[in-house]
Amino acid sequence: MTQVSTPGYVRLVLPGAWVNVPLSSPEASKAFAQRVLRQQVGRDDRLARVRRDGAQQICDLADKARAMGAHTLAMATEIAPGVPFAASLVGRDIDWPDLDPESEVPPAAVGPESDVTERLRVAYPAGEIRTIAAGVAVRQQLRDVLRGQEEQTTSVSVSYRIPRPDSDRLLMLQFTAPDFGRPDTIAELFDAIAGSVEFTRRLVRGGEPH
Repeated sequence: MTQVSTPGYVRLVLPGAWVNVPLSSPEASKAFAQRVLRQQVGRDDRLARVRRDGAQQICDLADKARAMGAHTLAMATEIAPGVPFAASLVGRDIDWPDLDPESEVPPAAVGPESDVTERLRVAYPAGEIRTIAAGVAVRQQLRDVLRGQEEQTTSVSVSYRIPRPDSDRLLMLQFTAPDFGRPDTIAELFDAIAGSVEFTRRLVRGGEPH
């Protein structure tokens, strides 16, 4: 297990086979990807294409994460020694969704003194309310299809939306991985990572983050 801090003022614990990909620039992501692939695959010239393709996959995912405004990207390099595990975590900050003005919204879910739990429940009625170390959160789990160049497989996706203590926004964590026929087992790993989240910045007097 490795504890990492991200530019999003978030600290979390990643399993040992996961890496935290820098998103500060395409060049930083590329240099990191190349270094990871050299460590994982080795320097044998016969494996140059494997290193190149693997690094490009990481760079492509980093580009997508940057395009959506993400500050955190973590990836699993293997699920067991020598066995690739195409799992990823993308973290970004999002606004609270607008509420339907025609829906019946409990008073506790609106206004400056609104109850966070009620606000989450109204904003994400299909989600499951959970309490984790970072506070109350809403969790959703879905199954989908991951499409590669030559094949496709079913996947499990778990999202967490956690109210930030330093702004009126939400930290959204999106986990995705092949389900290997055991989606709940994979989801438990994602739950453990989300459960380790800590915010490293909070609002202080005057409304300024610190």
